[in-house]
Amino acid sequence: MKFLPSWMLIPAQIATATFGLVVLTMWPPASGSMLVVPLGQDSGAAVQGALAGGAALLGTGPFPGSLVIVGDRARIAPRVAWNVVIMAAPPAGCGVDGGAGKRA
Repeated sequence: MKFLPSWMLIPAQIATATFGLVVLTMWPPASGSMLVVPLGQDSGAAVQGALAGGAALLGTGPFPGSLVIVGDRARIAPRVAWNVVIMAAPPAGCGVDGGAGKRA
């Protein structure tokens, strides 16, 4: 069995921790504000899928064709296309007020 040299362990741990933090930060919430990013040119399919899942449109996102929506991930995710990424929509990056779009 071959082992990594000891000088490789610290950079490997830092890379793993950084990757984990990025994934946890961008993981979409169960309900609330989410960013829908289409990977192709057709952002209309993303809008139709999100609205069919009961989402409310809050505005455009920071990426071309992206949208900021509010809703339940369990209802939205099955309705959007396979080439659409759903991620967390932090207010700092998406310009969404924390109280906007919250349902009473």
